[in-house]
Amino acid sequence: MRRFAGLLAALAVAGTLAAAGGLATRDHYFVREGTPFFWLGDTNWALFNLYSPAEAEQYLEHRARQGFNVVNVMMIYSGGPGRQIIVENTEGAAPFVGGNPATPNEAFFKNVDRVVAAARARNVILAVMPCGGSSGAMVKKLKVFTEANVRAYGRWLGRRYKGAPNLIWVNGFDLKSSEYPEITAALATGLREGDGGSHLITFHPGGGNSSSYFHTERWLAYNTIQTWSDYWRIHPLVLADYCRLPVKPVVLAEGAYEAGPEYPTRPITPLIVRKQAWWAYLAGGFHTYGHNDMWRKNPTWRESLDSPGALQMGILKQVLAAREWWTLVPDQSVIWTGAGSDRELNVAARSTRGNLAIVYLSARNSVSIDLGKITAAEEVRATWVNPESGESVVEGIFANAGRRAFTPSRKSEDAVLLLEAANEQVRQ
Repeated sequence: MRRFAGLLAALAVAGTLAAAGGLATRDHYFVREGTPFFWLGDTNWALFNLYSPAEAEQYLEHRARQGFNVVNVMMIYSGGPGRQIIVENTEGAAPFVGGNPATPNEAFFKNVDRVVAAARARNVILAVMPCGGSSGAMVKKLKVFTEANVRAYGRWLGRRYKGAPNLIWVNGFDLKSSEYPEITAALATGLREGDGGSHLITFHPGGGNSSSYFHTERWLAYNTIQTWSDYWRIHPLVLADYCRLPVKPVVLAEGAYEAGPEYPTRPITPLIVRKQAWWAYLAGGFHTYGHNDMWRKNPTWRESLDSPGALQMGILKQVLAAREWWTLVPDQSVIWTGAGSDRELNVAARSTRGNLAIVYLSARNSVSIDLGKITAAEEVRATWVNPESGESVVEGIFANAGRRAFTPSRKSEDAVLLLEAANEQVRQ
Protein backbone atom coordinates (compact mmCIF):
# COMPACT_ATOMS: atom_id res chain seq x y z
CA MET A 1 0.00 0.00 0.00
CA ARG A 2 2.91 2.36 0.62
CA ARG A 3 3.56 2.82 -3.05
CA PHE A 4 0.16 4.56 -3.35
CA ALA A 5 0.62 6.69 -0.23
CA GLY A 6 2.22 9.52 -2.17
CA LEU A 7 -0.69 9.70 -4.58
CA LEU A 8 -3.25 9.93 -1.80
CA ALA A 9 -1.20 12.11 0.52
CA ALA A 10 -1.75 14.99 -1.87
CA LEU A 11 -5.45 14.99 -1.06
CA ALA A 12 -6.30 18.02 1.03
CA VAL A 13 -9.43 16.66 2.72
CA ALA A 14 -9.69 13.54 4.86
CA GLY A 15 -12.42 10.99 4.21
CA THR A 16 -14.29 11.75 7.42
CA LEU A 17 -15.74 15.05 6.22
CA ALA A 18 -19.28 15.23 4.92
CA ALA A 19 -21.59 17.63 3.12
CA ALA A 20 -24.10 19.61 5.17
CA GLY A 21 -26.79 17.15 6.19
CA GLY A 22 -24.63 14.18 5.28
CA LEU A 23 -22.84 11.59 7.37
CA ALA A 24 -19.60 12.05 9.26
CA THR A 25 -17.74 9.66 11.57
CA ARG A 26 -17.08 10.01 15.27
CA ASP A 27 -15.04 7.33 16.98
CA HIS A 28 -16.75 4.00 16.21
CA TYR A 29 -20.04 5.41 14.94
CA PHE A 30 -21.64 7.84 12.50
CA VAL A 31 -23.19 11.23 13.13
CA ARG A 32 -25.58 13.28 11.05
CA GLU A 33 -25.70 17.00 11.83
CA GLY A 34 -23.97 16.25 15.13
CA THR A 35 -26.42 13.56 16.26
CA PRO A 36 -25.51 9.85 16.54
CA PHE A 37 -26.84 8.09 13.44
CA PHE A 38 -28.10 4.52 13.84
CA TRP A 39 -27.21 2.79 10.56
CA LEU A 40 -29.80 0.25 9.42
CA GLY A 41 -29.02 -0.62 5.84
CA ASP A 42 -30.79 -2.45 3.05
CA THR A 43 -29.49 -3.74 -0.27
CA ASN A 44 -30.95 -2.93 -3.68
CA TRP A 45 -28.01 -3.11 -6.06
CA ALA A 46 -30.23 -2.76 -9.15
CA LEU A 47 -32.13 0.37 -8.05
CA PHE A 48 -30.64 2.59 -10.78
CA ASN A 49 -31.00 -0.02 -13.52
CA LEU A 50 -33.85 -2.50 -13.17
CA TYR A 51 -36.31 -0.36 -11.22
CA SER A 52 -38.42 2.23 -13.00
CA PRO A 53 -38.62 5.69 -11.39
CA ALA A 54 -42.04 4.85 -9.95
CA GLU A 55 -40.83 1.49 -8.61
CA ALA A 56 -37.76 3.11 -7.07
CA GLU A 57 -39.97 5.60 -5.23
CA GLN A 58 -42.27 2.82 -4.03
CA TYR A 59 -39.29 0.89 -2.71
CA LEU A 60 -37.71 3.89 -0.97
CA GLU A 61 -41.00 4.97 0.61
CA HIS A 62 -41.63 1.49 2.00
CA ARG A 63 -38.14 1.03 3.40
CA ALA A 64 -38.09 4.50 4.97
CA ARG A 65 -41.32 3.69 6.82
CA GLN A 66 -39.70 0.49 8.11
CA GLY A 67 -36.75 2.40 9.56
CA PHE A 68 -34.09 1.63 6.96
CA ASN A 69 -31.92 4.68 6.31
CA VAL A 70 -29.04 3.46 4.09
CA VAL A 71 -29.32 1.52 0.82
CA ASN A 72 -26.54 -0.27 -1.09
CA VAL A 73 -26.74 0.55 -4.82
CA MET A 74 -24.53 -0.16 -7.84
CA MET A 75 -24.07 2.59 -10.41
CA ILE A 76 -23.80 -0.18 -12.99
CA TYR A 77 -25.70 -3.34 -12.08
CA SER A 78 -23.54 -6.34 -12.83
CA GLY A 79 -26.13 -9.08 -12.57
CA GLY A 80 -24.93 -11.25 -9.72
CA PRO A 81 -23.55 -14.81 -9.82
CA GLY A 82 -24.78 -16.64 -12.89
CA ARG A 83 -26.87 -13.70 -14.10
CA GLN A 84 -26.71 -11.54 -17.19
CA ILE A 85 -24.85 -8.25 -16.92
CA ILE A 86 -27.36 -5.43 -17.43
CA VAL A 87 -26.05 -1.90 -17.67
CA GLU A 88 -29.04 -0.12 -19.25
CA ASN A 89 -31.84 1.32 -17.15
CA THR A 90 -35.56 0.71 -17.72
CA GLU A 91 -35.64 3.51 -20.30
CA GLY A 92 -32.91 1.82 -22.35
CA ALA A 93 -30.16 4.29 -21.48
CA ALA A 94 -26.64 2.94 -20.89
CA PRO A 95 -24.32 4.70 -18.42
CA PHE A 96 -21.64 5.51 -20.97
CA VAL A 97 -21.58 6.55 -24.59
CA GLY A 98 -19.75 3.83 -26.52
CA GLY A 99 -19.15 1.91 -23.28
CA ASN A 100 -16.41 4.37 -22.26
CA PRO A 101 -16.48 5.77 -18.69
CA ALA A 102 -14.80 8.89 -20.05
CA THR A 103 -18.07 9.78 -21.81
CA PRO A 104 -20.98 9.47 -19.33
CA ASN A 105 -24.46 9.34 -20.82
CA GLU A 106 -26.62 12.21 -19.56
CA ALA A 107 -29.84 10.25 -20.12
CA PHE A 108 -28.70 7.51 -17.75
CA PHE A 109 -27.54 9.88 -15.04
CA LYS A 110 -30.74 11.92 -15.14
CA ASN A 111 -32.45 8.81 -13.78
CA VAL A 112 -29.72 8.48 -11.12
CA ASP A 113 -30.43 12.11 -10.22
CA ARG A 114 -34.13 11.28 -9.77
CA VAL A 115 -33.42 8.34 -7.47
CA VAL A 116 -30.91 10.33 -5.41
CA ALA A 117 -33.49 13.10 -4.98
CA ALA A 118 -36.25 10.60 -4.09
CA ALA A 119 -34.01 9.04 -1.44
CA ARG A 120 -33.07 12.43 -0.03
CA ALA A 121 -36.74 13.38 0.31
CA ARG A 122 -37.15 10.33 2.55
CA ASN A 123 -33.94 10.84 4.56
CA VAL A 124 -32.38 7.76 2.99
CA ILE A 125 -28.66 7.67 2.24
CA LEU A 126 -27.43 5.80 -0.85
CA ALA A 127 -24.14 3.91 -0.56
CA VAL A 128 -23.16 3.83 -4.24
CA MET A 129 -20.62 1.51 -5.91
CA PRO A 130 -19.49 3.44 -9.02
CA CYS A 131 -17.80 0.42 -10.64
CA GLY A 132 -20.35 -2.34 -10.04
CA GLY A 133 -19.75 -5.68 -8.38
CA SER A 134 -20.32 -9.38 -9.14
CA SER A 135 -16.74 -10.51 -8.60
CA GLY A 136 -15.24 -7.60 -10.42
CA ALA A 137 -17.10 -8.15 -13.69
CA MET A 138 -16.62 -4.59 -14.92
CA VAL A 139 -12.96 -4.46 -13.87
CA LYS A 140 -11.55 -7.98 -14.05
CA LYS A 141 -13.58 -9.57 -16.81
CA LEU A 142 -14.81 -6.83 -19.12
CA LYS A 143 -12.13 -4.25 -18.20
CA VAL A 144 -14.58 -1.38 -18.58
CA PHE A 145 -12.85 0.42 -15.73
CA THR A 146 -9.08 0.80 -15.87
CA GLU A 147 -6.41 2.83 -14.15
CA ALA A 148 -6.36 5.03 -17.26
CA ASN A 149 -10.04 6.08 -17.10
CA VAL A 150 -11.33 5.60 -13.57
CA ARG A 151 -9.81 8.75 -12.05
CA ALA A 152 -11.57 10.99 -14.57
CA TYR A 153 -14.80 9.02 -14.05
CA GLY A 154 -14.54 9.51 -10.28
CA ARG A 155 -13.84 13.21 -10.70
CA TRP A 156 -16.91 13.58 -12.92
CA LEU A 157 -19.12 11.75 -10.40
CA GLY A 158 -17.73 13.78 -7.51
CA ARG A 159 -18.48 17.07 -9.24
CA ARG A 160 -21.97 16.05 -10.34
CA TYR A 161 -23.09 14.93 -6.89
CA LYS A 162 -21.00 17.25 -4.74
CA GLY A 163 -24.11 18.96 -3.38
CA ALA A 164 -26.09 15.77 -2.67
CA PRO A 165 -25.67 15.10 1.07
CA ASN A 166 -27.30 11.66 1.03
CA LEU A 167 -24.50 9.81 -0.76
CA ILE A 168 -21.62 7.59 0.32
CA TRP A 169 -19.07 6.50 -2.27
CA VAL A 170 -18.26 2.80 -2.16
CA ASN A 171 -14.91 2.09 -3.81
CA GLY A 172 -14.10 -1.48 -4.80
CA PHE A 173 -15.21 -4.18 -7.18
CA ASP A 174 -16.46 -7.16 -5.11
CA LEU A 175 -12.96 -8.65 -5.18
CA LYS A 176 -10.21 -9.18 -2.63
CA SER A 177 -9.04 -5.83 -1.33
CA SER A 178 -5.53 -6.57 -2.59
CA GLU A 179 -6.69 -6.90 -6.22
CA TYR A 180 -6.36 -3.84 -8.49
CA PRO A 181 -5.13 -1.44 -5.79
CA GLU A 182 -3.99 0.98 -8.49
CA ILE A 183 -7.59 1.32 -9.74
CA THR A 184 -8.82 1.68 -6.16
CA ALA A 185 -6.36 4.52 -5.51
CA ALA A 186 -7.19 6.27 -8.77
CA LEU A 187 -10.95 6.15 -8.14
CA ALA A 188 -10.53 7.50 -4.59
CA THR A 189 -8.36 10.33 -5.91
CA GLY A 190 -10.86 11.22 -8.63
CA LEU A 191 -13.81 11.26 -6.25
CA ARG A 192 -11.95 13.53 -3.84
CA GLU A 193 -10.87 15.84 -6.63
CA GLY A 194 -14.49 16.08 -7.74
CA ASP A 195 -16.35 16.54 -4.47
CA GLY A 196 -13.64 18.09 -2.29
CA GLY A 197 -14.40 15.72 0.57
CA SER A 198 -18.18 16.18 0.60
CA HIS A 199 -18.87 12.47 1.05
CA LEU A 200 -17.55 9.55 2.99
CA ILE A 201 -15.71 6.86 1.02
CA THR A 202 -15.43 3.19 1.95
CA PHE A 203 -14.39 0.05 0.06
CA HIS A 204 -16.58 -2.96 -0.74
CA PRO A 205 -14.57 -6.21 -0.77
CA GLY A 206 -15.46 -9.68 -2.02
CA GLY A 207 -16.79 -12.46 0.20
CA GLY A 208 -14.79 -13.21 3.35
CA ASN A 209 -12.86 -9.95 3.13
CA SER A 210 -12.68 -6.52 4.76
CA SER A 211 -11.77 -3.06 3.54
CA SER A 212 -9.28 -2.86 6.41
CA TYR A 213 -6.52 -3.72 3.92
CA PHE A 214 -6.76 0.05 3.29
CA HIS A 215 -7.39 0.96 6.93
CA THR A 216 -4.69 3.63 7.21
CA GLU A 217 -5.52 5.32 3.90
CA ARG A 218 -6.92 8.82 4.43
CA TRP A 219 -9.77 8.31 1.97
CA LEU A 220 -11.19 5.29 3.85
CA ALA A 221 -13.74 6.75 6.28
CA TYR A 222 -15.03 3.45 7.67
CA ASN A 223 -14.55 -0.28 7.16
CA THR A 224 -16.85 -2.54 5.20
CA ILE A 225 -17.05 -6.33 5.51
CA GLN A 226 -18.62 -8.96 3.27
CA THR A 227 -18.94 -12.50 4.65
CA TRP A 228 -21.18 -14.04 1.95
CA SER A 229 -22.12 -17.56 3.15
CA ASP A 230 -19.79 -17.69 6.17
CA TYR A 231 -22.17 -15.78 8.40
CA TRP A 232 -20.78 -17.31 11.60
CA ARG A 233 -17.57 -15.29 11.03
CA ILE A 234 -19.39 -11.99 11.46
CA HIS A 235 -18.70 -11.33 15.12
CA PRO A 236 -14.92 -11.96 15.03
CA LEU A 237 -14.48 -10.08 11.74
CA VAL A 238 -16.42 -7.02 12.90
CA LEU A 239 -14.69 -7.10 16.28
CA ALA A 240 -11.25 -7.22 14.63
CA ASP A 241 -11.98 -4.07 12.63
CA TYR A 242 -13.55 -2.40 15.67
CA CYS A 243 -10.21 -2.82 17.48
CA ARG A 244 -8.05 -1.30 14.73
CA LEU A 245 -6.25 2.01 15.03
CA PRO A 246 -6.96 4.69 14.06
CA VAL A 247 -10.53 4.17 15.25
CA LYS A 248 -13.11 3.97 12.46
CA PRO A 249 -16.69 2.65 12.26
CA VAL A 250 -17.26 -0.76 10.72
CA VAL A 251 -20.28 -1.99 8.77
CA LEU A 252 -21.23 -5.55 7.89
CA ALA A 253 -22.36 -4.45 4.44
CA GLU A 254 -23.07 -7.82 2.83
CA GLY A 255 -23.79 -11.04 4.64
CA ALA A 256 -26.04 -13.85 3.43
CA TYR A 257 -29.24 -12.59 1.79
CA GLU A 258 -32.55 -13.75 3.19
CA ALA A 259 -33.89 -16.57 0.94
CA GLY A 260 -30.68 -16.51 -1.12
CA PRO A 261 -30.45 -19.72 -3.20
CA GLU A 262 -26.73 -19.93 -3.99
CA TYR A 263 -25.20 -20.39 -0.55
CA PRO A 264 -23.74 -23.74 0.54
CA THR A 265 -25.17 -22.90 3.98
CA ARG A 266 -28.74 -22.36 2.72
CA PRO A 267 -31.54 -21.97 3.55
CA ILE A 268 -30.95 -18.42 4.77
CA THR A 269 -33.81 -18.17 7.23
CA PRO A 270 -35.06 -15.20 9.28
CA LEU A 271 -33.14 -16.68 12.23
CA ILE A 272 -29.88 -16.41 10.30
CA VAL A 273 -30.82 -12.87 9.27
CA ARG A 274 -31.28 -11.95 12.93
CA LYS A 275 -28.04 -13.62 13.97
CA GLN A 276 -26.08 -11.66 11.38
CA ALA A 277 -27.51 -8.34 12.52
CA TRP A 278 -27.27 -8.81 16.29
CA TRP A 279 -23.75 -10.24 16.01
CA ALA A 280 -22.65 -7.20 13.98
CA TYR A 281 -24.17 -4.56 16.27
CA LEU A 282 -22.95 -6.15 19.51
CA ALA A 283 -19.45 -6.53 18.06
CA GLY A 284 -19.37 -2.74 17.85
CA GLY A 285 -20.40 -2.39 14.21
CA PHE A 286 -23.45 -1.81 12.05
CA HIS A 287 -25.45 -3.99 9.67
CA THR A 288 -26.87 -3.87 6.16
CA TYR A 289 -29.70 -6.32 5.49
CA GLY A 290 -30.60 -7.81 2.13
CA HIS A 291 -33.23 -10.02 0.51
CA ASN A 292 -32.54 -12.12 -2.57
CA ASP A 293 -35.73 -11.05 -4.39
CA MET A 294 -35.10 -7.37 -3.77
CA TRP A 295 -31.55 -6.85 -4.95
CA ARG A 296 -32.12 -9.00 -8.04
CA LYS A 297 -35.58 -7.58 -8.67
CA ASN A 298 -37.22 -10.97 -8.95
CA PRO A 299 -40.95 -10.96 -9.79
CA THR A 300 -41.77 -11.27 -6.08
CA TRP A 301 -39.74 -8.19 -5.03
CA ARG A 302 -42.81 -6.36 -3.70
CA GLU A 303 -43.73 -9.27 -1.45
CA SER A 304 -40.18 -9.33 -0.08
CA LEU A 305 -40.59 -5.77 1.19
CA ASP A 306 -42.44 -7.25 4.16
CA SER A 307 -40.40 -10.42 4.56
CA PRO A 308 -39.90 -11.66 8.14
CA GLY A 309 -36.23 -10.67 8.17
CA ALA A 310 -36.95 -7.11 7.03
CA LEU A 311 -39.64 -6.62 9.68
CA GLN A 312 -37.39 -8.05 12.38
CA MET A 313 -34.68 -5.52 11.48
CA GLY A 314 -37.22 -2.90 12.50
CA ILE A 315 -37.63 -4.61 15.87
CA LEU A 316 -33.86 -4.60 16.36
CA LYS A 317 -33.71 -0.88 15.61
CA GLN A 318 -36.53 -0.14 18.04
CA VAL A 319 -34.68 -1.95 20.83
CA LEU A 320 -31.33 -0.26 20.26
CA ALA A 321 -32.53 3.20 19.23
CA ALA A 322 -34.51 3.49 22.48
CA ARG A 323 -31.16 3.33 24.32
CA GLU A 324 -27.81 5.10 24.07
CA TRP A 325 -26.46 2.51 21.66
CA TRP A 326 -23.42 4.66 20.80
CA THR A 327 -22.07 4.11 24.34
CA LEU A 328 -21.97 0.32 23.86
CA VAL A 329 -18.66 -1.52 23.66
CA PRO A 330 -18.36 -5.24 22.88
CA ASP A 331 -17.64 -7.22 26.05
CA GLN A 332 -17.95 -11.00 26.11
CA SER A 333 -17.02 -11.03 29.79
CA VAL A 334 -20.62 -10.03 30.53
CA ILE A 335 -21.40 -13.69 29.79
CA TRP A 336 -19.78 -15.63 32.61
CA THR A 337 -20.67 -19.05 31.18
CA GLY A 338 -22.62 -20.20 28.13
CA ALA A 339 -21.13 -17.99 25.41
CA GLY A 340 -21.32 -20.82 22.89
CA SER A 341 -19.46 -20.67 19.58
CA ASP A 342 -19.71 -20.82 15.81
CA ARG A 343 -23.32 -20.86 14.56
CA GLU A 344 -24.67 -20.72 18.13
CA LEU A 345 -22.48 -17.92 19.45
CA ASN A 346 -23.97 -15.76 22.19
CA VAL A 347 -22.61 -12.20 22.34
CA ALA A 348 -22.71 -9.21 24.65
CA ALA A 349 -21.98 -5.49 24.81
CA ARG A 350 -22.11 -3.04 27.70
CA SER A 351 -22.42 0.71 28.00
CA THR A 352 -19.44 2.78 29.07
CA ARG A 353 -21.88 4.62 31.36
CA GLY A 354 -22.33 1.44 33.40
CA ASN A 355 -26.13 1.52 33.05
CA LEU A 356 -26.75 -1.05 30.32
CA ALA A 357 -25.65 -4.41 28.97
CA ILE A 358 -27.23 -6.31 26.09
CA VAL A 359 -26.87 -10.04 25.51
CA TYR A 360 -27.97 -11.80 22.33
CA LEU A 361 -28.62 -15.54 22.57
CA SER A 362 -28.55 -17.13 19.13
CA ALA A 363 -30.16 -20.31 20.46
CA ARG A 364 -32.47 -21.21 23.34
CA ASN A 365 -29.89 -21.99 25.99
CA SER A 366 -29.11 -20.79 29.49
CA VAL A 367 -26.34 -18.34 30.29
CA SER A 368 -24.75 -17.09 33.48
CA ILE A 369 -24.43 -13.29 33.52
CA ASP A 370 -22.08 -11.08 35.51
CA LEU A 371 -24.52 -8.52 36.90
CA GLY A 372 -21.62 -6.52 38.30
CA LYS A 373 -21.14 -5.02 34.82
CA ILE A 374 -24.02 -2.67 35.68
CA THR A 375 -22.18 -0.19 37.88
CA ALA A 376 -24.44 2.88 37.67
CA ALA A 377 -27.12 1.58 40.07
CA GLU A 378 -27.51 -0.82 42.95
CA GLU A 379 -30.17 -2.86 41.15
CA VAL A 380 -30.46 -4.29 37.64
CA ARG A 381 -33.69 -4.70 35.71
CA ALA A 382 -33.54 -7.79 33.44
CA THR A 383 -35.88 -7.86 30.44
CA TRP A 384 -36.30 -10.50 27.75
CA VAL A 385 -37.09 -9.35 24.20
CA ASN A 386 -38.35 -11.73 21.53
CA PRO A 387 -36.42 -10.61 18.40
CA GLU A 388 -39.05 -12.22 16.15
CA SER A 389 -42.09 -10.42 17.55
CA GLY A 390 -40.71 -7.58 19.67
CA GLU A 391 -42.61 -8.84 22.72
CA SER A 392 -40.82 -7.98 25.96
CA VAL A 393 -41.14 -9.51 29.44
CA VAL A 394 -39.45 -8.27 32.61
CA GLU A 395 -37.63 -11.15 34.28
CA GLY A 396 -37.10 -9.24 37.52
CA ILE A 397 -34.96 -6.75 39.41
CA PHE A 398 -31.75 -8.03 40.98
CA ALA A 399 -28.77 -6.72 42.94
CA ASN A 400 -25.95 -5.67 40.62
CA ALA A 401 -23.41 -8.03 42.17
CA GLY A 402 -22.46 -11.60 41.50
CA ARG A 403 -23.56 -13.95 38.77
CA ARG A 404 -27.04 -15.11 37.88
CA ALA A 405 -28.36 -17.73 35.47
CA PHE A 406 -30.94 -16.70 32.86
CA THR A 407 -32.99 -19.00 30.64
CA PRO A 408 -35.06 -17.61 27.74
CA SER A 409 -38.65 -18.65 27.08
CA ARG A 410 -39.48 -21.18 24.39
CA LYS A 411 -41.44 -18.65 22.32
CA SER A 412 -38.62 -17.85 19.91
CA GLU A 413 -35.57 -19.49 18.40
CA ASP A 414 -33.26 -16.80 19.81
CA ALA A 415 -33.53 -14.10 22.46
CA VAL A 416 -32.27 -10.71 23.62
CA LEU A 417 -31.57 -10.03 27.28
CA LEU A 418 -31.51 -6.38 28.39
CA LEU A 419 -29.78 -5.60 31.66
CA GLU A 420 -30.41 -2.00 32.75
CA ALA A 421 -29.97 0.18 35.77
CA ALA A 422 -33.32 -0.22 37.52
CA ASN A 423 -33.57 3.48 38.33
CA GLU A 424 -33.49 4.60 34.66
CA GLN A 425 -36.36 5.01 32.24
CA VAL A 426 -36.10 3.79 28.66
CA ARG A 427 -36.90 6.20 25.82
CA GLN A 428 -39.76 5.02 23.64
